[in-house]
Amino acid sequence: MNTQSNDSDFVIQSQLQRASSLVLDLLLPHKITAQICDELKYKHRDRIYTPMITVWLFISQVLSADHSCQQAIARFNSWRVAKGLARVSTETTSYCKARSRLPEQLFERLLDWTSQRCEEATNQAWLFKGRIVEMVDGWTVTMADSAKNQEAYPQMKSQKPGCGFPIARMIGLFSLATGAIQFNALAPYQGKQTGETSLLRTILHRILPGRILLADRYYASFWVLAMGEVRGIDLVARAHHLRKIDFRKGLKLGYLDQLVVYGKPSRPSWMTREEYDQIPDMILVRHLKYKVHQKGFRTREIILATTLLDPEQYSAEELAELYRRRWQVELHIRSLKTQMQMEHLRCKSPQMVRKEIHCHMIGFNLVRAAMLASALKFNLCPANISFTGTMQALEEFAACLRLRSGRTAQQWDNLLESIAELAVGDRPGRQEKRELKRRHKNYKLMKTPRDPNRNRYATAA
Repeated sequence: MNTQSNDSDFVIQSQLQRASSLVLDLLLPHKITAQICDELKYKHRDRIYTPMITVWLFISQVLSADHSCQQAIARFNSWRVAKGLARVSTETTSYCKARSRLPEQLFERLLDWTSQRCEEATNQAWLFKGRIVEMVDGWTVTMADSAKNQEAYPQMKSQKPGCGFPIARMIGLFSLATGAIQFNALAPYQGKQTGETSLLRTILHRILPGRILLADRYYASFWVLAMGEVRGIDLVARAHHLRKIDFRKGLKLGYLDQLVVYGKPSRPSWMTREEYDQIPDMILVRHLKYKVHQKGFRTREIILATTLLDPEQYSAEELAELYRRRWQVELHIRSLKTQMQMEHLRCKSPQMVRKEIHCHMIGFNLVRAAMLASALKFNLCPANISFTGTMQALEEFAACLRLRSGRTAQQWDNLLESIAELAVGDRPGRQEKRELKRRHKNYKLMKTPRDPNRNRYATAA
């Protein structure tokens, strides 16, 4: 009895240490920034906008409700005045130049660091049978309508020149346990090798062996399944909508549970002969069908395709529950696009657009890290904590935490306790129509470029 009590105390103490470690890392990002700059051999002069200050302002900028550079400078001046330092000019030119000087690799490395720190804080109770599950999905972003952005990420072909915005397609790899984003890939919206599966292939080698990839039916192709198997990655996804499935065939593992063989198709144009030869001629795939009963809705039937072949170790009910949790990735993408206002990016060059995207994801991971720290301290599940509420709490507590004036530990305890109280309501099956009550102002849609319109109106006047 005493041994069990000691083991329980050790686990709780270990969780609290991980929470404290996570919090301290959030307070000390400048050490990591300086270390990465040294490793990248990035040399910078002794300026007011050092790499650490610039990164901090950039990340706080995307976390703020107002994404403007002007407010970032105002935040920086308030910090300097509180520290007893002189104000800097309110002009944003120096800050914008400092952002452009920083290498893209710095932001990529910072994203990797934040995701690793979140993964290190993972509680074993959050895993699926002791295995880490990654979720993948894609979305689109638009950006400032500049000539450079249009060249790298052209607007949709259906739009007239000057009437649309540059658009890019991207995918993200999120952790099911922590919610942190691990990797991302970016490409133009249209063109060869710009689809979601093509982007996944560019980062598939970065997923560690032994992990499970959770995806929707678009990813359940032979190539994703086979390439994942070669790399030791298992896939759980809805069966592809173009594949005909007959449960009267194959090796029966249970009721509506079968084992079938996928044969290797002809070599696609994007694959080299060497890569094609490394793929096995056939792979074993497990199909299982289950029904979703929800009060007030029609019964739905879902067919899963997975490389988790053992029905005793991975039962149909457990896989169905795992796939149900895939909806978390849709919520994470909504947090990025809506709560963090990533749907439309402001930077006017492709290089800065990519930096802005990475800053959004770094900021997203920092919010997730605060949620993890609170969950570990109060023995909660991070999925039950509000992301929006945490982001708002971080913004309000940021000033006193950055200044480190007085009782810093007590301030962090108050922050984590506040985050723990921001619970997400349990509303299973809640569904609302995509309708707006407030009417938009009745402006006409722009069908010609704005500059000719200005000239025409000036001539008429």
